[in-house]
Amino acid sequence: MPNTDIATTPASDYLKQGSLVMLLSVVLGFAADYLFNLTLSKALPPHEYGDYKVAFAFAALTGVLVLLGGDRVAPRVLAAPLARGDNRSVWEFLRFYLWIAAGLSLLVIFCTCIASYLHLDSTDIRDHHPLLLMSFAIPLIAVGALLSRILQAAKLLMSSNLPWRIALPLLKVALLLMLMTALTRVELWQVIASGAASVGLIIAWQWYEIRRKGLLTVARCPEAFPGPQILKLSVPMMLAMLITLGLNQLDLFMLEALGDEHEVGYFAAAATTAHMLPVAQVTIAGLFLPLIGPALEQGRQSAKALFWQGQRLIVLTVLALSLFLAMAGGGLLSLFGSGFLQAEQALHYLTLAYGLWALVAFASTWLQYAGKGSLVVLVGCVTLVIDAGCNLWLIPLYGIDGAALATLIAMALAAIMIAAGYYRHSAQSR
Repeated sequence: MPNTDIATTPASDYLKQGSLVMLLSVVLGFAADYLFNLTLSKALPPHEYGDYKVAFAFAALTGVLVLLGGDRVAPRVLAAPLARGDNRSVWEFLRFYLWIAAGLSLLVIFCTCIASYLHLDSTDIRDHHPLLLMSFAIPLIAVGALLSRILQAAKLLMSSNLPWRIALPLLKVALLLMLMTALTRVELWQVIASGAASVGLIIAWQWYEIRRKGLLTVARCPEAFPGPQILKLSVPMMLAMLITLGLNQLDLFMLEALGDEHEVGYFAAAATTAHMLPVAQVTIAGLFLPLIGPALEQGRQSAKALFWQGQRLIVLTVLALSLFLAMAGGGLLSLFGSGFLQAEQALHYLTLAYGLWALVAFASTWLQYAGKGSLVVLVGCVTLVIDAGCNLWLIPLYGIDGAALATLIAMALAAIMIAAGYYRHSAQSR
């Protein structure tokens, strides 16, 4: 049986405990991830560092795709049963989405191998291109996402969040330093393999925690989880998340195609630095996700109070971090090397872009949980087209600054559309 003392923690106590986890996740998690990127930039030349970031973006996008929103919908459908001490739906949920992820992962790997064999773009199987190698890590990423969301649904934020935000980058740093010590030159495939090994260790630990806490019993109970019905809720969430990730990563793909190869690494360093903002927003939103479903069921007033509680925390955090990046961004970039200061203006554009989106991203999540996922998907599609068009126009003219400016234009328009959509939804529900 699940640990009901944890599952039924009052919302106020849960938020107090979660605030500490959030602080650790944002501050120490960003520091750990930044340390990994700094170490990696020393181990690889700028163009290979850029190749790794492109491959990582590919894995992030396809990792979301193969789950069809299973990770996104988990807190919505599992939090209430776990709070009642009922874990029958957890194994059915995990089993259902693991089968989907396994099938789609094999399809992605097969398509990437075919593209490599046909030498599409710069992919070459004989040179072990990182996109091909990274595709084999996609099933691991999918499993990790599902296990993490089960722990989140049970309000075990420390076990859900900190291993991925802090322990994973530190494990990758440790393995990378071992490679740098043992070898005269670190190869890109070794970096990817060590990262996959680190993910495997985190998965093993989280599985152990889920079993130890009694959150999952390996026994069939099909009536506890109506999979096809839940897909109708999870797929729009997946599409919205996929579009959001696409917006964050499209610049890298298009910069590699339209710009100078070495600029991809410089832009990746700026994006990594500015990524502090979406990380903070996602962490705070994750604190509130297990509470959104019950709040919506309790009525408009309860839901409204919870939304503004989370929104105030996001606004204060994003404004503080944006000010920090405005003052210290150049210094953070210089840690990668003097050449990376070429991306300082791009960093300022990205800080503003990610900051504007972070201010409305919680409203976007709220609309999805309220059954308005199609609106979020539509806004995302329009924004993706705007971003791609601006990249085609601005990258040839301004290089990395043009890519960052394209992101700023697209995300500013997306923020306006989401804010308007949330205001309209709120007005209709009165």
